[in-house]
Amino acid sequence: MGLFSRRRADGAVGKRSGERDVTGEPAAEQIVTNRLLQAALSRWTAGKDTRTFADVLRQCVTGSLLLDGSGSTITDPDRGLRPGDTIGVGYRTDEQGRHLLLAFTSTERMSAYHQGERAVSLVQPASTVMAQAVSDFDGIAIDAGSADLCIAFSDEIRRHLTDDPTHNEPLKTALVERSIPWEDLLDLLGSTSSVFIAMSDVRDDSGTVTGVTVPTARGKNGETYSVAFTSPAEVWAWSPPENAQASGIADVARAAREQRHDGVLLNPAGQSVVISPPELERFLV
Repeated sequence: MGLFSRRRADGAVGKRSGERDVTGEPAAEQIVTNRLLQAALSRWTAGKDTRTFADVLRQCVTGSLLLDGSGSTITDPDRGLRPGDTIGVGYRTDEQGRHLLLAFTSTERMSAYHQGERAVSLVQPASTVMAQAVSDFDGIAIDAGSADLCIAFSDEIRRHLTDDPTHNEPLKTALVERSIPWEDLLDLLGSTSSVFIAMSDVRDDSGTVTGVTVPTARGKNGETYSVAFTSPAEVWAWSPPENAQASGIADVARAAREQRHDGVLLNPAGQSVVISPPELERFLV
């Protein structure tokens, strides 16, 4: 269970074309690096496919991203925002005229994009940045100017992270950081409005869908686990051919009990945990 404690208690783009106003705070001299997302971007660059794209997006709901606030007017960045200051974020326009929010995984990559010129960065939660990309832009360009550039359009973000990219952010963050007691993690899981399950279509010889199956995961000692996910992106980072369906954790727990599985494996693509059968009973009360 990692560091959890069982006790109570991270297409091409066109020319940069402007800025838009947002709420944010200048990063001043704060150094930010989203290493988990950088690792996913490296895998995407090495082999661009459905799985590695989903792997990038699933890591865009934890940690921080930097927005390019170089078009802002800030009298004294070291003192933060003051009356009369304005905040704007940079974006780029692709060949189809779509506006893509610029976001960076590190201070270093943002500095490289500006080729040594002074830049104002705005530190924001990654999930908030993704929500901004969906609501105010046509998508996002992550780490523009680097070999690991990844572009996700608004419809792709919605498909992978739902209409609300902040959905299940506390739960995903807890899985990544491993910094809260185990009982608190179970409480977070129990309070979520939905998790997601993977489903496969069953087709007859003519290709007609005749039913669905729900895949399971095997443990290293032969255990059989039901699987659940914090977002559709988590489903496709684990098994791209599957369909992602929202479900309540109580329904997942009930299915695991009925099938006599050895528990539920949450986010099997990585930063995962196993919820044992006795622990699942709390979700059935």
